[in-house]
Amino acid sequence: MQTHYGSLQRSCSSGGESVKKIAKYLGLFLVLAMLILATAFLFRTDPIAVIPGKRLSGEETNYPVDWAFSNAHMTIAVESRPDDPHSVTTLCCVHEGNLYVPAQSGSTKKWTHYVSDNPLVRIKIGEDIYPVRATRVLDIGMEDVAASVAHKYSQFADRDPDEGPKDVWLFLISRR
Repeated sequence: MQTHYGSLQRSCSSGGESVKKIAKYLGLFLVLAMLILATAFLFRTDPIAVIPGKRLSGEETNYPVDWAFSNAHMTIAVESRPDDPHSVTTLCCVHEGNLYVPAQSGSTKKWTHYVSDNPLVRIKIGEDIYPVRATRVLDIGMEDVAASVAHKYSQFADRDPDEGPKDVWLFLISRR
């Protein structure tokens, strides 16, 4: 009986050592993962979903004759504040030949205030970057461009404009 108890005790203590080893390696893995993510965040360029980026990567190209090609891209990136670039992912739509960029909850976004201070921005559509001017428009609203938005984003087709977000800032994209 005593022999059986001693082997059970040795088995439990070696199991405890295994758990400690696993916890140690798991902790090291988590620390390494955090360091990699922190480094990636510091040296990021383009925005990733809701995580803002810095200077957009890619080549600048000439202002397009027609923005219709932008309908093939569900999201675009907008880079504001040229002296300390800040870029975000957002939507866009073409309405009556003009490109518009909406900002939901515009009064709370950093980038919309950066653009208000300096309208010279760069937008990235696909892999191409366009140096443009973004001007907030107050004479038209989302209800005016709703059909154009629904043309590109079918999930908005049946939405009642009165049920949409209320604090949407709309920016007209034009040549610098």
